[in-house]
Amino acid sequence: MLSINPSELIWTILCFLALLFLLNRFLYRPLVRFMDERKARIDAGLNEERAAQAALDEEARGLEREREEQLQEGRRELLAEKSREEERRLETMREAKLAAAEAVVDARAEAEELHSETMRELDHRRDEISKKLARRLLDAGNTEQ
Repeated sequence: MLSINPSELIWTILCFLALLFLLNRFLYRPLVRFMDERKARIDAGLNEERAAQAALDEEARGLEREREEQLQEGRRELLAEKSREEERRLETMREAKLAAAEAVVDARAEAEELHSETMRELDHRRDEISKKLARRLLDAGNTEQ
């Protein structure tokens, strides 16, 4: 039947302990060390990736700020150009109004001069017509007598 042999039991326990010692020394410790090193490399790689991602995010934010600043500068320049263009348009309108006012003044002066000249000419012709009429009347009165 089944019986326990103490010498075999002791040798089995000693062999098991020797096997545990050898496995621990040559398999488990190197395997755990390899896994720890691998985990450290993975963590280092993840940290590098996070740092690179943070740098990329910071650069993207910087580029976005720069783009926004350039956009604002473009808007300011556009508004300034519109303002300058409006100022030029207003100045052109002022100049045109001044030129028109000067033209009106010149036209009035010319019209007054033409009116004065026409009135002088009419006065002169009226005098001539009056003289001719007086001569005819005198001639007509002399011929009746």
